[in-house]
This record gives sequence, C-alpha cells and structure tokens, in this order.
Amino acid sequence: MNQAADRTFESFVVGETCALTRTISAGDVSTFAQLSGDNNPLHTDAEYAATTQFNKPVVHGMFLGALVSQLVGMHIPGKRCLLMQESLVFKLPAFAGDTVQVEGVIAHKSEAGRILSLDITIRRDTDILVQGTVYTKVL
Repeated sequence: MNQAADRTFESFVVGETCALTRTISAGDVSTFAQLSGDNNPLHTDAEYAATTQFNKPVVHGMFLGALVSQLVGMHIPGKRCLLMQESLVFKLPAFAGDTVQVEGVIAHKSEAGRILSLDITIRRDTDILVQGTVYTKVL
C-alpha cells in the first residue's frame, strides 16, 4: 500500500500541482454502489441506462469525488490532511472503462488557518468531466 506524503504546511507553494490517474472498472462502480447504498439504476442497471441519454451506466459522481479525497489524503497535502470542504460541478459523465486524471492545483494558502485551497479538474483525455474546489487543513 502506498504511504501518504508527509509534508509540512510551510513546504506547499501556490501554483503547485499534483495529479493521479485511475482507470475505472465495472467492479469499482459495483463496489461503490454497495458501499454508498446508491444503487440507482442509472449506475447499476445496463438495461435501464440504455434507455437514457447516456446509453450505458454512469459512474457515480461521488466516486469521482472520492478520487479527489485520494488526491488530497495521499498527495497534497497527504498525511496531515483534514478535508474541510469539497465543491464539484459535474460537466460530463464518466463510464466504466474510462481512464480519468484528477488534478489539483494549489490556488490559495491561508497561513492563519493552515488551509490550502486547491482547484480541481477531472479529465478523460481532453474532456473536462468535473471542476471544483477543495479546502483542506494541514495538521
């Protein structure tokens, strides 16, 4: 298992970036549905999803949000992270089999609260699926 980065608040710089890549499997979607209790047929029933504008099951938006949690919990800031707020706008759906890149850019650093604000973008190739902001306290 990978270890979380262990950096001090002082070591982070506005403009610093970090990214992770994940190929989403059908098993990921199934496991997330089971863990979250969100068994909406748009995510879990291929027959139903085929009748929608998407034509196939859509990955849960909060699965993508969980990848943001991985980014901040393991990389920036890592071990000393306390996620305070995550605000995401879902622009396009992700599907099982997609490879997505989750990128965070440190947009602001508050010395008083030891808080980092990161601009988040989740892409599939050149398509922007999600954009948002996350605030994390560095313990």
